[in-house]
Amino acid sequence: MFNFMFVSLAIASSLQSLASAIAITPRAPRPWSNFNNNVVFTPPNTWVDPRTLYARTLQLSDKSLLITCEIYSPEDPLSLPIFRSTDGGATWKEHSRFRDQVNGWGMAYQPILYSFPQQFGGYPAGTILAVGTSLPSNKSHAYIDMYASTDGAKTFKFLSHIAYGPGPETVLNGDKAIWEAFLLMYKGKLIVYYSDQRDPRYGQKLVHTTTTDLRHWTPIVNDVAMNYYDGRPGMTTVAHIPTNDNYIMKTADPTKFFDKLIQPIVSNDTADLIPYGSPFIIWAPLKAGSKEGVLIANGNSDSNVYINDYRALPGNWKRVNINQKNGYSRDIRVIRDNRGNLKLLVASGGNFGQPDTNALIVGGVDIPH
Repeated sequence: MFNFMFVSLAIASSLQSLASAIAITPRAPRPWSNFNNNVVFTPPNTWVDPRTLYARTLQLSDKSLLITCEIYSPEDPLSLPIFRSTDGGATWKEHSRFRDQVNGWGMAYQPILYSFPQQFGGYPAGTILAVGTSLPSNKSHAYIDMYASTDGAKTFKFLSHIAYGPGPETVLNGDKAIWEAFLLMYKGKLIVYYSDQRDPRYGQKLVHTTTTDLRHWTPIVNDVAMNYYDGRPGMTTVAHIPTNDNYIMKTADPTKFFDKLIQPIVSNDTADLIPYGSPFIIWAPLKAGSKEGVLIANGNSDSNVYINDYRALPGNWKRVNINQKNGYSRDIRVIRDNRGNLKLLVASGGNFGQPDTNALIVGGVDIPH
């Protein structure tokens, strides 16, 4: 068992990029090629700061790609766009909208897309789940809600409320907000991790709940809570490591993280860099079907990724420049190209405090190792 977690250090500076804020010029890369900073969508300059944020991607069985993000448009109720690419991320078109169908509030924050690897909860393999935070424009309270699509994310059907936050939905300690869902299948259950400010003992903690039918949810289990009230561990991402059948945030059981030792990621070069703020981590096989691969992590503090082998030893994190703009909770995902080769898809909606340069962008690069 590994005792390791990759969590966000939610301090004020983690909301700001340390990289220069440079506007991205739209361009058209070749289909299925490697590319950087390809613009999917540029928000109008009349939108509210930060205009776009928090990108999330998904690849379907036909190799098409989906991407969604937060948008800060003046529409009320708010809905979130889903874009689709059929050429490896070179070109994109708006495909559908992720809408609140039951609360009358809108769908506003932290969308995530997930495809069932197997039949589950009465739905076939390949069913797409969309989960997001629904709230009214005054941010008085919120639900994390789940929807399902059986037509490739063209339309969605409401399934259940995962969690309710009585609000206000802000990042102020003491406000009973909920945030940032992350999904994982494990032993016949779907786990939903999220950030939770409802416990008066903690400014914020990370928790999870599970379901077997997509409609009923177990009581929450604590995953991470700091030993001082103002501690904000941020958001959860979890990756399965097939080499040793472990999980990173990280243990042999992805439902038992609480009280595990938190190890920081530090680059193994002379810079000793620590990627902090809005983390994301995945396992990337080096070849399709192989159990050999690398862990890839990033934070919004810089544009690099940090890689390690399956052991995730603290002194073994290698910093790699992939020439892709950083972003708040930058999404990383392994995809297959049109020849079946594996690549790394990187997606960002931008950063807080940089509305004039924020856009929904993607990059496609070889898997670093």
